[in-house]
Amino acid sequence: MFLSVLVAGSPMPVTASDSNKAAVFFYRIGRWVDRLELRGVDTAYITLPEHSWRVALTNGEVGIHADYTTWIDPGSRVSLHSQTTPSVDIGFNAGFRGIGGGYSWDVLNAYSTHWNVSAGSKFIGLEFIRDVSTNLTGEFLVDGKKDPILPTLNKGEIRMASTSLGIWYALNAAHYSHNAAIKQSFLQRKPAGSLLLSVAYMSSEMNILDSAKYIQDEDMSVLFDGVTGTITRQVAVGIGYGINYTPNQGKVLLHVAANMQVVCYSVNHVMYAPPPSVYMPGEPQYALRPAKPVHVTGNMRAAVSWEINRWVHLSAWAQVNNLGFSSKSENLSMLSICNWHWQAHLNVGVRFGAGEKRVRQVLGEPDRLESPVEEIRKSKLPRWVTDYFFSSAQ
Repeated sequence: MFLSVLVAGSPMPVTASDSNKAAVFFYRIGRWVDRLELRGVDTAYITLPEHSWRVALTNGEVGIHADYTTWIDPGSRVSLHSQTTPSVDIGFNAGFRGIGGGYSWDVLNAYSTHWNVSAGSKFIGLEFIRDVSTNLTGEFLVDGKKDPILPTLNKGEIRMASTSLGIWYALNAAHYSHNAAIKQSFLQRKPAGSLLLSVAYMSSEMNILDSAKYIQDEDMSVLFDGVTGTITRQVAVGIGYGINYTPNQGKVLLHVAANMQVVCYSVNHVMYAPPPSVYMPGEPQYALRPAKPVHVTGNMRAAVSWEINRWVHLSAWAQVNNLGFSSKSENLSMLSICNWHWQAHLNVGVRFGAGEKRVRQVLGEPDRLESPVEEIRKSKLPRWVTDYFFSSAQ
């Protein structure tokens, strides 16, 4: 019975006195959420899509370029240069207003996965993104030169994972919507910009999967200091600026944002497992502290969206950020890391759910479309007359 209320096309109001009280309850909850979202917002600049629910098919590419350099002694350094190879990712996103989540995977070789969870309102937002990939190739360098003795890094031999949890706050939330560009949960009707404040947690993980090739061999183990993986964790605060530009009342939206982040906490955990015949004192894991307790990094994001109609929209976005680390230790090997993480996605989204007119019917409220202007338009006057003289009265 509940579904029949959602899809029924009868113009007769359905009130709480009818048998579908549950339907009326959920409609009222939805109306309350929408009013809360628009409170304090200039609706000439920002509004909500007519339909609350959204599903999207996404196709994208996630890339990692990682450089790891260790100093076994002050006069010798070993570097690992690796990057992901092209792949085809496809996935699915779903959400209600500003709350949503998605998952995508490499459909060709299953080398990588990407998933995200987000929540946001008119002025604040949260986004969690995690990418895992074994789709990496690369090479090892000794003192900056290719050594013919060292093996080439192939797919499936190393695993990289990137995690980010960001919370941002828009100072000009009355006119600028960050979520309109990121998740299309709002519609930006006029151009606007805003300062953005943010707090972020970032981590980068590297694990050697082919232990027989890199760890069990004594010469290789000594060369790489017995390292089997590292985990870098950082916390940063940032300030940035975002711009939403629309030339046609939100039909097309162009977005760009840049954010400078100050890393105020950083640590790197190194795991190592030398072969039994090689003596390396210490625990199987140790923590490296950064040479500089505070350093500056940043990220950039660009997006474009096209509202084809009230049900279907297209969107594309790209983001790049950097995670850097340089250790300082008197007793342990030096380590420096430079990881670039980028992603680009194309979404085809469909919105659905009860429209404004249907909600008013269910709640027994007057249909605001039946205004005096509409009554004039129903008269026998020519359409061009009613459009020209009365359209601005709405």
